[in-house]
This record gives sequence, C-alpha cells and structure tokens, in this order.
Amino acid sequence: MEEVDVHQHLADISNLVNGRPPVSAVDGERADWLKRCWVRSVQTHKLDPARASRRHVHTAAEVRDAAARIDVLRHIAQPHVAELHRRVRVANYCVVMTDADGLTLDLQVHGEFDAILKGAGVRVGTVWSEAHEGTCGIGTAIAEARPTLVHKAEHFRVNNIGLSCSAAPIFDLEDRVVAVLDASALYSPHRRDSHAIVYGMVVESALAIENAYATQRLRDHWRVHLSRRADHRSTPRDWLLAFDAAGMVVGANRAARKALAARHPSHRGLRIDEVLDATADDLVAAARAHPSLACPVRLLASGERLYAVLESPQRIRAAAKDAPAESRQPADALAGLASGDPRTAANVALARKLADKSIPILLRGETGTGKEVFARAIHECSARRDQPFVAMNCAAIPETLIESELFGYREGAFTGARAQGARGKLVQASGGTLFLDEIGDMPLAMQSRLLRVLAEREVVPLGAEMPVALDLHVICASHRDLRAMVDAGLFREDLYYRVNGAAIELPPLRERADIGTLIRRILAEEARAIGRGEVELTSQAMQQLRQYAWPGNIRQLRHALRYACAVGDEPRLTLESLPAEIAAAAAGTTGANGANGGTDDDANATRRRLAEALMLAGGRVDAAAARIGMPRSTFYRKMRALGLSQLPR
Repeated sequence: MEEVDVHQHLADISNLVNGRPPVSAVDGERADWLKRCWVRSVQTHKLDPARASRRHVHTAAEVRDAAARIDVLRHIAQPHVAELHRRVRVANYCVVMTDADGLTLDLQVHGEFDAILKGAGVRVGTVWSEAHEGTCGIGTAIAEARPTLVHKAEHFRVNNIGLSCSAAPIFDLEDRVVAVLDASALYSPHRRDSHAIVYGMVVESALAIENAYATQRLRDHWRVHLSRRADHRSTPRDWLLAFDAAGMVVGANRAARKALAARHPSHRGLRIDEVLDATADDLVAAARAHPSLACPVRLLASGERLYAVLESPQRIRAAAKDAPAESRQPADALAGLASGDPRTAANVALARKLADKSIPILLRGETGTGKEVFARAIHECSARRDQPFVAMNCAAIPETLIESELFGYREGAFTGARAQGARGKLVQASGGTLFLDEIGDMPLAMQSRLLRVLAEREVVPLGAEMPVALDLHVICASHRDLRAMVDAGLFREDLYYRVNGAAIELPPLRERADIGTLIRRILAEEARAIGRGEVELTSQAMQQLRQYAWPGNIRQLRHALRYACAVGDEPRLTLESLPAEIAAAAAGTTGANGANGGTDDDANATRRRLAEALMLAGGRVDAAAARIGMPRSTFYRKMRALGLSQLPR
C-alpha cells in the first residue's frame, strides 16, 4: 500500500494556501476545492497541519444529551446505518453518524479494526469538525453542506492523512444540516477513484434517511410520493410532497424542494394542482378507488410523466377539516381501549410507558381478548407508527411454512419458491413492529432460529449468505401459559425471557367492569357495519349479555351482536335475537334440581371441588382449572352459576 509523503503534504498545503501550484499532481478543479478547504483551516480556524490534533472528545453524558436531541432521526437512521455497514465492512470500512456539530454519536466497526480506528480517533464522542480537525470528511461536509470525499492527503492534519472518508450531510425540512453519515477506512487503495462506489452508497443512504425523516415529520398531512417508476419501488431521488386538507403544499423533501425552487421562491403556499395536473381531491379519490395502484400524473412545469402514491395522515392534529372523515384515526389509540375497567386502564398506562423503550412485550390472555388490537394500539402510539405493523399468527401457518414466512428466502431456495424470492415477516417489519400471535404454537426448531435473530438483530433468509440487519419492536401474544410450557420442555426458556421483557395480562370479558359500555359500543359498531340504524337492547337481553361467561371473549361478543343486528327486526333487540347458545343460557341450568341440572348434593359437591381447587391454587382461576382438568371458561361458568365469586373465608 502506497504511503503518503508527509513533507510533500505540508508543501502542498503551503503552496496552495499561498497561491502557488502544489507539488503533487492535482487537477485544476480539485486544486481549487483543496485550496478553498485548506484556506479555511489555516485562516479561519488557525490550525497548524504539522501539529497532531488533540482530539476533542465529549463526555458520555454530553454524548447522551446530544443524541437525545436527534433521537427520532437516529431511530429512523438505525436500519440504514446497519445496512450500509453490512455492505462496506468487507472492505474494512466503519460507518459513523454524527450530529450537526460533527460529534460522533453512532459507530459501527468490524471487530478487529475497532482498536485500530480508536487509535486514529474514530470513536463515539470524538468531534470531527473543521474547527478542530481542519479539512476532513465529516467537518467539510458540514462546512460546505454537501457530500464530500476526503481521501488521504486531502485531509489537513498530518495525523489524519491515512484516512479515506466519504461523508454526506442529512438535512431537515428547512434545509438545515441535522446530522452527517460517513464511511471511513484507514487502510485503503491509494487511488482516489477506488472509493467512488462507497461514496455513492453513503450519499444514497443519507438521502434515504433524510426522506424517511421527512416522511415522519410530515406524518400528520397527506403525502404524495412521486416516482418515475410505476411499480411503487421508490428511490432516494423521488419527490415527496405533503399537502393539507385544502390542497396547499405544506412540506417537501429535498429533491422536490430543489426542483420547485427553479420556478417558485418557496414551495409553501403552492396548491398541489399548481405543481401537478391533479387536484388534492383527484389524488385522494384515485387512492381510494385503487389503493394498490400508482396514479399517473404530469408535472405542469415540464410535462414529465410521474407516478403518484398517496399516503393518508397518520395523526390528525386539528378538527375535521384537516382530513376526510374516512381517514381519521383516534389521536390516542391506547386511550380508546380503556372505557372504565381498572385492569385495562392499568394495562394502557403501562403500555404507554413501554411503547418507545425497545422492551419486548408479551401479551397474555384468553382467545378473543383483543391481543392484536392492543398490540396495534401500542404501535400507533409509538415513534414507529409511520413504519410497518406486521402480524403473524404462529398457530395459523403450517409448520412447514413458518420458516419461509418468518425469515424469507432467496430465489431458488427450495422447490416451489417464487422466482424473485420473498421478504419474510421479519424484514417486512424492520423499522416498525413485529407482532407474533400465539407464539406458544411455534415449533421448537423455529424458536431456536427466532432467538438468534432477536439476539443478533439480523436475519439470514433461506438460501442467502449475507445477513439482513433488523430494527424491530417485538410484541408477542399467547393464550397459553408459556411459563408452564417452559417447565414442560415445550418452549425454550431463553426465548421466553427474550420475548417477555414486560408482560401485560388482558382480562377476559366476563371480568371487565366496563362490560356494559363495551356491549353498547360494539353494538353500535356492528349495526353500522351492516347498514342498520340505531338499535338498543332490551333490559333482559342486556342482562343476559352481562351475565354470560363469554368463553370467546370480545370476538364472540362482536359476532353475537352482529348476529342480533342481522336477525332482529325491531329497533329494540330482544333475548330472542341473540344466538341460540347465549339465549338458552338465560333460562339457566339452575333451578329446583341445582346448579348442574342434578341434585342439590351434586351442586354442593361441585362447589366444594371448585373451592378446594381455588384454595390450592392460591386463588388463581387458570391454575385451579388446570389442577382439576377443567377448561378455564367452564370453571368460570360454574363459579358464576354456583355463586362462587371468590375464595371462601
């Protein structure tokens, strides 16, 4: 590897700064750029190139404070940084992300080079600004607000001339630099053009991060993505325009801002139909009519044909005028789950605290208690709400297909595989939330692979060689007792602790204090769903629904109420409108012959049996039911029928 001549380097700086030609062979355009950079280092920052820099390193507390100021951006950037490092690490590059002052916040480096790069000053906490280091990749990208390749002797200080650095600034919606992405190598080919490919990767990754950040910042508005491709496969060079309910442009990504600036002093204040040959209403109508298709449009300024994909607002800040009614979502999805039940309210409060803490959550509860609805609400109330929510029911997929569904595969990985391969659920959910329902039904072999993926935060699809980096919030759910399954050897203990960072127990419907409120709310929803007007329940029907054991919980309640709305002819739904098994329970199986349709002695014996099981199980109904081999729903029903609502004193 050719070494840089230090004396020649110092002579080049002296000559260029003082208006003389450099000793090295430097072409005119690059010589002009180097002169501009080196003059700043000497005259503005008063630095001496021959003097080794004393690295300016911040404390851990200062780094945490700086990182917190751009926490949302760092979270968005994480998968892009990991993917860039995966692609360049084979050439011994590290990947760095700094704030707008050049303070290193994130560093990804391949094993053995960690100590070597630290010796060169590449570490978390180091400041790479021109004020401290003179001309360098990160500092010069900030100073000139554009992507920069600073190769070896183009660095100002002599102790940096072994580095080759490709850096690209990341801008906010106001064209301010908010961060810098950089890939640096200490041992690299001497030819400058050998770094062109890595430089291009850095620029494209920075643009992808910037666009994702713009999308997040504009999430409360209608967003139209404009591409030259009709297949939805976007590129970092595509346009993003955001508009409000009146069709006025309220924000744009840098590609769109730059293009619009040629004809308009500011993109803000434009109507969307002053940019495209379509109004805001046209775009919304097309998206509703064909949500899976890109809408062809033309730029009014040039007539160029583009393809538009519209995304609706994720959160509505103002009142009804901010978006069409069909697109509105609750401002707080979690708050909508609590309607007067103390246990549910406590669950909501806990979930709110956990939503953005990267803690895996395990939702426990009987079938039909709304575990997926709860998981979606957590996602909607997190910083990941604009990223995918991907659900997979481990019990609904054949064992032979779980691996390919979860991990994905490359083309030709197995007989019958799609020609283009498939992205698994893990990759689909990267950046967002992965919901694994009924994880207790996952085969042991798959549990082992999943554990490794969750531990390493990367997945190798079937038939592939290189891993794909992942950024996931994992929420799992099960109606099974996973702890008991661990004890029985049916569920891996290490996976149990990996997914059970925090456990939330969803109460069954029969135990909820707000069951009346739920019945009325769901009745109204189901009536609307089948086109009925306002309906209500007679007091007898309501009483029966409140007392029923609901083994299928909220899911069963919803089906029962839709059935009642469908078969009941009158505005007031009676007991006879309810499904037969629910209506029949109203007559009760109790009476002169006791709670079980037998003798009083039979009822007393059953009562003693249930009470004894409860005492031995410490009052836990699920454990008591398991102890005597009775389904938990049946146990609850018998408790209610026998008046055994709590442990006898």
